[in-house]
Amino acid sequence: MLSKVRRTIERYDLFSPGDLVVVAVSGGPDSTALLLALAALAPELQVRLVVGHVNHMFRGAEAEADAEWVAGLAGELGIPFFREDANVPALIRRTGMTVEQAGREARYRFYARLALQTGATKVAVGQTRDDQAETVLMHLVRGAGLTGIAAIRPKRKVDYGWVVRPLLEVTRSETEAYCAAAGLTPRHDPYNDNPAYLRNRIRHQLLPWLKANANGNIKAALAQAADIWQVEDDYLAAATEAAYRGTALRKGAAVELSVSKLAEQPLALRRRLVRLAFSQVAATFGDTRDLGYEHTECVLALMAKTAGTSVDLPRGVSAERLYSSIRLARRVKKEKVVSFSYELAVPGTTLIPELGYVVITWLAEDQRPAEPTGDLVAQALFDYDRTGPDLYARIRRPGDWFYPSGLGGRKKLSDYFIDEKIPRHERERTLIIGTAQAVVWVVGRRTDERFVITGDTKNKIAVEVRRLTTADTEKGDTDERDY
Repeated sequence: MLSKVRRTIERYDLFSPGDLVVVAVSGGPDSTALLLALAALAPELQVRLVVGHVNHMFRGAEAEADAEWVAGLAGELGIPFFREDANVPALIRRTGMTVEQAGREARYRFYARLALQTGATKVAVGQTRDDQAETVLMHLVRGAGLTGIAAIRPKRKVDYGWVVRPLLEVTRSETEAYCAAAGLTPRHDPYNDNPAYLRNRIRHQLLPWLKANANGNIKAALAQAADIWQVEDDYLAAATEAAYRGTALRKGAAVELSVSKLAEQPLALRRRLVRLAFSQVAATFGDTRDLGYEHTECVLALMAKTAGTSVDLPRGVSAERLYSSIRLARRVKKEKVVSFSYELAVPGTTLIPELGYVVITWLAEDQRPAEPTGDLVAQALFDYDRTGPDLYARIRRPGDWFYPSGLGGRKKLSDYFIDEKIPRHERERTLIIGTAQAVVWVVGRRTDERFVITGDTKNKIAVEVRRLTTADTEKGDTDERDY
C-alpha cells in the first residue's frame, strides 16, 4: 500500500518539500491508514504534518470516543492534533442541507481555518479507489454530465492551497489490512451502514451486484473510467475557456453571451459556456454550485426566442434574451420607474432622484460648475434660441416622437428604441430632456436635429448628466439612496 501511495503522490505531484499538511482523520480505516502512510513517508517527502478531526455532534459519547482515539494516535506519532466540535444538526436545521452536504461543509470550513491558522497549504483526505467507484455511480444515476462522472480528482485547488487525495489508487481492503498490520483497530461509524443514504446503498447493494453479475473487477473499471473522463473533461474545460473569451462579455456582476458566437460552437461547448457564465454570476454572491441540465437547456432555448424573453434559474439568477445576446444576472425585483418630470434649473443643477442622476446646465463657459457632482453619463450642446429656457427631465411617454439627428425624418421614440435594439429594462430608465412639447435629447443616445447647433447658432446651452456616487451621497449632496 505504501508503494501505491508514493506512486500516487509522484504521479499527481501532491506534495513539495517543506509543505505543512493537514491530515483529515475521522478515525475510520481509510483516514487512519492515510495518517500512518504519510507519517511513514514524511521524512522522505520532507513534509510536516498536523492532524485535524471534526466531531459532527451526532453520536454523543461515541463521537467523543472517536476524537479521543484520534488524539491518542496523533500523540503516539508525535503529530500535533486539532479538533473542532461542529454542530452539524443545527447547520442542517438552519440551511436545509442533507446530512452529507452539511457534514462536508462543516469539515471543509474547519480544514480551511486550520490551514490558515497553522500556515498549511495542503489538506490530505483519505478517499480511496472504492470511494471513487461509488462516486462515479452516484453521479451517474443522478444524471450528471462528464464533469460529474469524472468524480473525485487527485487534487483540488482551494483558497489556501490544495486538497489532495493520496489514497485514490488504494482499495478499502488495503487500508484495513494496513491498519491491522500496525496493530490498530480503527473506529467504526454506523452512518456508513445506514441504507437510508444513497452512497451506502451503492456500496452495500449495487456494487456487490455488479461485481457478481457484470464485472468481477467493477471498482477498478469504474476508477479507470473516471481517470479517462477526468483527462477528457480537462480538455473540454480548456476549450470552453478559450471559446468563452470570444463569446462572453462581463458587465459588472452580469455576463452576456453572444448568440451568434454561441451558434458557432458545438452543443457540448454551448452547454459548458452557459454553465461557466452561470457560475461566474452566482459566485458574485457566494454560490459555487453548478447549473443542472434542464436549466442549461432552458438558457440555450433563449437563442431562438425574441428579445425580452427570460427564464428564472436556481440560486437567484435569471437569463434574458437581448437582441444579440443572452444576459445572465442576479435576479432582482424589477420595479417600474414612476413617471416624473422635473423642470431644469437653467443655468443650474437639478436632482433626478428616481434615476440617481443630476442634470447640470450652463449658458456660457464661465457658468460651468468648477467641481461637477457625480460620474459623467453624457453631455450635449444645443441651440438655446430654439430650446428656450423651459426644459424638463423625464422618462418616455406614450406617443413620444422626435427627429433623430443623422437618421433623417421623424420617428416614434418606441420605434427608435426597437431599431436601436435597446433592451426593455433600459428603455424604462432612459432619461429624456425636452421642452413642454418636444423631445430634445434621448440622453446618451441621440439628439433631435431641430435643436442641434449650426453655423447660424448665436446662443448655446450645455446640458450634462451625471450619475450620483456613494461618496456624493455621504457628503450630503442628496438624501436619496445610491443608485
